[in-house]
Amino acid sequence: MKFEEHPLVTRDIDEIAFFIYQTSGSRDAAIRRLQEIDALRRDVITRPLSGVRLDGRLAGCLARHGGRDNSLTIVWHPKREENRARILMIAFGGKDWIGQASERM
Repeated sequence: MKFEEHPLVTRDIDEIAFFIYQTSGSRDAAIRRLQEIDALRRDVITRPLSGVRLDGRLAGCLARHGGRDNSLTIVWHPKREENRARILMIAFGGKDWIGQASERM
């Protein structure tokens, strides 16, 4: 399945790294979190139809949680008939990922 990303996904990742660095004061902690994001993205790409099925405004989308303490969330919209998927957002912690992801549909 071919993956693409919503244009704001890069901003999501930058904001997560900055938040971790700002909160912890540790560049290494921010890098570790970025590595967790990469690992979770690879897992989503490897198994694009496996995740929590969402409903409502996000019907047809999937979400997967991961990273340390399952504090990362990736939301994507697979289109099986077109053999493609779009990562809508990557969120950290208590961010309103349901509301924000639905705005990116």
